[in-house]
Amino acid sequence: MSEHLRFEEKPRETPVATRRKVLEAAAALLDGDGYPGVTIEAIAAQAGVAKTTIYRWWPSKAAILLDLFDAIGDERISDPATGDFAADLKAYLKSLLELMSGTIAGEAAAGMFAEVQSDPVMKIEVCAHFSEFRQIVLNQIVDRAIAGGNIREELDRRLIEDLIIAPFWYRLLIAHEPLSAEECDAYVDAVLAGLTP
Repeated sequence: MSEHLRFEEKPRETPVATRRKVLEAAAALLDGDGYPGVTIEAIAAQAGVAKTTIYRWWPSKAAILLDLFDAIGDERISDPATGDFAADLKAYLKSLLELMSGTIAGEAAAGMFAEVQSDPVMKIEVCAHFSEFRQIVLNQIVDRAIAGGNIREELDRRLIEDLIIAPFWYRLLIAHEPLSAEECDAYVDAVLAGLTP
């Protein structure tokens, strides 16, 4: 009896030229008209592509803006790996602050988080994506600290990460309050005072 082989279709990558045009169009619209001016129709017109082309590669406006956020974030957020847990956290938060307050990525994030309050489907997509984005580098920093005995080992890793990052996101995306590099340092110092052995 022969086996029936099943082959999963691998996700295809967006063509580089198409992705560049669409993300640059979304960034230009954010910069010019702000978040309300960013629609699939406007992105298609600005990029000079058909709406069907956009929907072939991105299922929603949120997907485009998350892709844009990642593209900018990938250039600016990296693991400092200084060998000092507190210094790594401070550098990480400062790079996030620069991303959120000094680039169009911050405008995209703020707009999406405002819109998700009335769109449950978008909320799931956006929150899951931001959770994953924040974990990529933060996990590496926290894992090193746990392995090196810099954090009390009985503490839950996710709780540690939430304590570090939640005030940051709250200030920027919920309260819409300015945040300084010095305040990032103060957050880290306050959290570590309760986490270190």
